Amino acid sequence: MTGRSGSAPRSDEAPKLAIFDMGGVMVDGHDVAPAIASELGLDAVTFRRLLREAGSDDLDTGRVSPAEFWERFKAVTGLGLAGEPWGDHFHPRRRPRMYDLVERLKAAGVRVVAGTNTSGPHYRVHLDGGDYAVFDHVYASHLLGVAKPDPGFWLRILGAEGVEAERSFFIDDLAENVGAAARLGLTTVTCGDVDAAVAQVEEVFGLVPG
Repeated sequence: MTGRSGSAPRSDEAPKLAIFDMGGVMVDGHDVAPAIASELGLDAVTFRRLLREAGSDDLDTGRVSPAEFWERFKAVTGLGLAGEPWGDHFHPRRRPRMYDLVERLKAAGVRVVAGTNTSGPHYRVHLDGGDYAVFDHVYASHLLGVAKPDPGFWLRILGAEGVEAERSFFIDDLAENVGAAARLGLTTVTCGDVDAAVAQVEEVFGLVPG
C-alpha cells in the first residue's frame, strides 16, 4: 500500500473519492488475449506483441473503432478474425467481496467511481451485465481519450470530480498504474490477493472489517 498506513485515519483525513479499476480488481475473466490468440493459432505472448504493433493503444483511447482496429491488425499481420473478438470472448465474473467493499464505502459516505482502461465491446458487456451499476460514475479510457498509466487519466477524473489527489484513493492490479497514481499523490493499493486488498482498503478508510 502506498500513502496512509498504520492506524485508521480520522474521518476528516480519509479519502473522499475512491477510484476502482475493473479487470483484476472488480472482476475476473477479463483477459481475452489467450482465447483470441488460440483462435488465431498463436501463443498469447506473440499475440500481445502483434496487438501492440497494430496500435492497440489507439483502441483503448478511442482513437479508432474496434472494426478499424481489426482492419489495421489484418493489414499488419495478415491475420483476420470473424465477428467482434473483444466482445465474443469477454465473459467477466464479479468478485463478490469487492462489490461488497464498494457498497460499504458508499454507505460510509465515500464517492466511488470506476477508472478503467477498456474498449467499446468490453464496456458494452459490462453495461449490459450491470457490472458498473454499483459505481457512482464510470470513467472509461475509450471515452476519456486517455488511458492508464498516463497521468492525464487520473487528472481528468480528479478534475471532473473536483477532488484533490491527496484526498483521493486508487486501486488497480497493475503495479505500473498504481505507481503512476501514487506519484500524483493519490493513496493507492495494489490488488493481488482479494482478501489482502480488502483489508488494506478497510484500513485506509477506517472501515470495520467485513
